[in-house]
Amino acid sequence: MLDPKIKKLLETQLQIPIGKASIDEIRKTFRQMASLAPKEEVGRIEDIKIPGSETEIPARVYYPKFEGPFGILVYYHGGGFVLGDIESYDPLCRAITNACNCLVISVDYRLAPENKFPAAVVDSFDALKWIYINAEKFNGKYGVAIGGDSAGGNLTAVMAILAKKENIRLRYQVLIYPAVSFDLVTKSIYEYGEGYFLDRAHIEWFGQQYLRSIADVLDLRFSPILADLSGLPPALIITAEHDPLRDQGEAYANKLLQSGVEVTSVRFNNVIHGFLSFFPVIGQGKDAIGLIGFSLRKIFYDRY
Repeated sequence: MLDPKIKKLLETQLQIPIGKASIDEIRKTFRQMASLAPKEEVGRIEDIKIPGSETEIPARVYYPKFEGPFGILVYYHGGGFVLGDIESYDPLCRAITNACNCLVISVDYRLAPENKFPAAVVDSFDALKWIYINAEKFNGKYGVAIGGDSAGGNLTAVMAILAKKENIRLRYQVLIYPAVSFDLVTKSIYEYGEGYFLDRAHIEWFGQQYLRSIADVLDLRFSPILADLSGLPPALIITAEHDPLRDQGEAYANKLLQSGVEVTSVRFNNVIHGFLSFFPVIGQGKDAIGLIGFSLRKIFYDRY
């Protein structure tokens, strides 16, 4: 059963004209919706530019309300690789900073269709490598974890795989309703592929904007579920009951487990894709942020 508050949101506010308006209009609507959330106070905020191999990458650093040293969470926003930016994810990143008492760095990777796959992957990994090498500059004594939601969950999964290949030792990965392949035949796609905020048609449209050709679907940098997942850092995977991406997120959790990776997989019932961003009005969103905070405080500082 869908949470009555979410049902009301779907009927009144959660209307993004994906595939039915210009890219600029869709982005503007997405940003306006995100800006409605309150902005929690954090220790301080710093906007930086990270030197990348193809472009300079904007990022926003959120410091918690205590003096370090810190653990660092590198965060990749959602939005189907087409929408989203530092500003639209500012409220959520503030809330995560306060929940985990760690330093959060939000990465503003290049978006499609202006920048096709694998531009987002290149920027995300360039940023991760730079942050990992320069962790001491941020007083990041307790190591680096990665996290993200939806498309950002996809990038997080890919970053963990690429980091292993380059011997970047990550502490943890947080995948929030991640896309891990272009699988459109799961049970959750059929049950929740229309009328639950993220539609099957939206998923197809995002794929058309992001990918260069159908061949990219088989690239491990887009479909991490096809990769060797052994030796990856411990993972927290959060899924939503009424989400077309639910089954592939849970399948990824199972493959991680079969590969010998420590996994905590939590399905939040009665909610939809994107529910963490609605944390000001949806209790489960606050609970999920609390779970992320609990997990990272334990990993970084060995305390709850």
